[in-house]
Amino acid sequence: MTLSVLVTGTSSGFGELIVQTLAADGHRVFATMRDVDSRNAEAAERTRAWARAHHFDVEVVELDVMRDDSVHNAMQHVERIDVVVNNAGASAVGPIEAFAMDQIEALFSLNAFGPIRVCKAVLPMMRAQRSGLIIFITSTLGRVLPGRGGLYPSTKWAAEGLAESLHYQVAPFGIDVAILEPGSFPTPANGKATPAADRDIVAAYDAVTPRLMPVPPASDYVAPDPREIADAVKRLIDTPHGQRPLRTVVGPVFTEGVAEYNAEYERTRSRLAESLGRPDQAITWSARR
Repeated sequence: MTLSVLVTGTSSGFGELIVQTLAADGHRVFATMRDVDSRNAEAAERTRAWARAHHFDVEVVELDVMRDDSVHNAMQHVERIDVVVNNAGASAVGPIEAFAMDQIEALFSLNAFGPIRVCKAVLPMMRAQRSGLIIFITSTLGRVLPGRGGLYPSTKWAAEGLAESLHYQVAPFGIDVAILEPGSFPTPANGKATPAADRDIVAAYDAVTPRLMPVPPASDYVAPDPREIADAVKRLIDTPHGQRPLRTVVGPVFTEGVAEYNAEYERTRSRLAESLGRPDQAITWSARR
């Protein structure tokens, strides 16, 4: 079945591969990115040319997930959306204290609030259809911190909480929400992380943080293929409604133990939910007078 799919952040990396994979599978794809007439003009034309060459149904649409007006304007290009892939995002490097507040707010606006802006725009349509699929692409760092953490993982933790809440809230309308948690993959985004603004604070943290020497990969090492993410998106779309898992871990690097963690989390969540049926647990505290 041909579906109408909107993908955010498609100028390169995961987003571009997702567009190509879904278009090749016969879907109508809205490839969205910001600055299609300036910074991303080359990327936009590359996508259009690729679609023309293969006779695929792809439309490039201007959409900046950090701006309400841009999201609203993008929705004027679509009559129906069956699937949303919230892929747009960015990384950051440095201790949290060293980031300026405008940097912190901007990264949360992109990585956490951006997907919600898009969801708020498409959910009325999906509720009316009584169907839909929304996919959040987060990170295994949005579930487990193998090191000191940072601003980027914090934004992905926020996105995970928002996505899981939506998962349960919109299910009665026939809408599925699923989360893809990639490990580490070689993509253009790896070289575009925002550095913390206050270099003196960065230096202070560096002075007390032991540095680990990277271990070079073995000569026969094969880097993970970013197409695994696009393939995982396709599998979710192909999975029947109601059978899609809430969380799917993707990739061989920075993923060890995360799927098991997710399974244990689900058991803990179910146990807590069941306990709230007991009179000693299901208590609503009211303010004292």
